[in-house]
Amino acid sequence: MRCYLCNSNSLETIKEGVRDNKELQVLKCKVCGLVTLSSFDHIHENFYEDSNMFSEKIKISDWLSLSSKDDDRRFKFFLEKIKDKNILDFGCGNAGFLLKTKGIANNAVGVEPEMQFKNFFKKQKIKVYDSLSEIHEIKFDLITAFHVFEHLKDPLEILKSLSSFLAEAGEIIIEVPNSDDILLSYYKSNAFSDFTYWSQHLFLFNEKTLTDLINKSEFKINWIEQIQRYPISNHLYWLSKGLPNGQNIYKIFNNNNLNQEYSKILKQKKICDTLLLSIKK
Repeated sequence: MRCYLCNSNSLETIKEGVRDNKELQVLKCKVCGLVTLSSFDHIHENFYEDSNMFSEKIKISDWLSLSSKDDDRRFKFFLEKIKDKNILDFGCGNAGFLLKTKGIANNAVGVEPEMQFKNFFKKQKIKVYDSLSEIHEIKFDLITAFHVFEHLKDPLEILKSLSSFLAEAGEIIIEVPNSDDILLSYYKSNAFSDFTYWSQHLFLFNEKTLTDLINKSEFKINWIEQIQRYPISNHLYWLSKGLPNGQNIYKIFNNNNLNQEYSKILKQKKICDTLLLSIKK
């Protein structure tokens, strides 16, 4: 097996098995640092259409509740880029971000292969395509892809496809997990490692490898930022109990000033949990 980014065959195993598939290995390229899975064979042609993102059936209301904090953050962050613009949310999931843009954007549509929520999209009067091939004669000022690129077998090919839908002065925003997350790179939490490595995360990027990916495409980087989505209470719970959702249990640590200072340190060290990237043609 060769590295997707640099074509090196120097890949080392950093973990045996992922949380939902003990046969897969997590590999890291010794040359460029890209983290990837040992095989993509389990992601068949209709994998995402058939609700395989979920281990069990989920209600759309529950999913929207879970994503609401991120939807709010993204909407506020990109509000000025959304107003009166044509927006495409690629891999829009539950369309929580699109629901917030409705009435603000000139035109806001999504692409999402997941089939079970199509009736919900229709009721909300949101246009969500099954694939990019269904979109015709529309150019978008802003294309977003929130936690999508780590799921793609060939992210460079998708970037090439998205390019044809982008207006000349348009912008693509990509958000992905950071493979250098402090829980992995510094705290080295085995419990978090067992939880976060997943059969559907085909790639995990850090700032370097995400930059390398864009440099292999036709796009140029406007900026790249580190975002810390989870607070210190979440991390303390992982370290003490080896379990998620600490922000709902160790509430004594849910202090804005404390979390701002903690996030500032993580950003300086480039070990936040999330990367946010802006690119242009």
